[in-house]
Amino acid sequence: MNKFLLCVLFLTLFSCGKQTKESEKDTNKEVTQLDNSPAKPIQKHYTIPFDSKLVTKLSKKEISSVFTRRKQNLLGISNTIYQVYSYNDESGLHYIVLTDHRKAITEEKDTLYDNIYALKILSKNNQLKKRSTVKDKIDKDWETSIGFWNKYSDLSDIDGDGLVDMILTYGTEGQNGYKDGRVKIMAYYMGKRVSVKHQNSEIGGGRLTKINKKLYGLPTQIQDAVKEKMRLMVQNKHAVFTKDWEEKMSEKSDRIEGE
Repeated sequence: MNKFLLCVLFLTLFSCGKQTKESEKDTNKEVTQLDNSPAKPIQKHYTIPFDSKLVTKLSKKEISSVFTRRKQNLLGISNTIYQVYSYNDESGLHYIVLTDHRKAITEEKDTLYDNIYALKILSKNNQLKKRSTVKDKIDKDWETSIGFWNKYSDLSDIDGDGLVDMILTYGTEGQNGYKDGRVKIMAYYMGKRVSVKHQNSEIGGGRLTKINKKLYGLPTQIQDAVKEKMRLMVQNKHAVFTKDWEEKMSEKSDRIEGE
């Protein structure tokens, strides 16, 4: 009788072990499949996350009214304006203007852009004055398109001081899409701009992140917000940072490279 019970117990344990291994294999297959799935395209017309108590997104009619052709010429805007945000805090009434230039439409109906131009504008005494600009273009030898990544930008009072803080992000696509493109994250605080520049690469040694040292002097909330954007980029497969990037940033590194 005891031998019979031992046999039953042995068979039960063997069966459970086999099921566990099969379950682990299935899980590993699922993870592999998820890892191999392509990154979803970043939508150009995605709205920047903003605090509706402080920030407003202008309609097309409002954009045409504020930024007439004459004013666009005075501001040096030659690209098409496709989004404008405004906010009015203790620092005054500001406009954030996003523009780009269409390069081509592919056979797959994908629209490609070859340069971008953004402006932070102060409105004072009915005059529009440029406070800061962002201008970049593709490297024609290996990049195919460039655009603002509004999904990873922000317009809100991040540190709770009553003033709107901006995080503005843009990136490029290379020959292998996002896998070998560039990313630039800019954090604006108290009239100053600091940036994180990153080069994606499928090759471990080709990944390089350059961080403006002044980022580590910003309020902790803003630093954390930038890092959260970076985590989301990794999660969504729009950026490939080194394995130890968070550890390096905790050490206040200004250059991170490797696998």
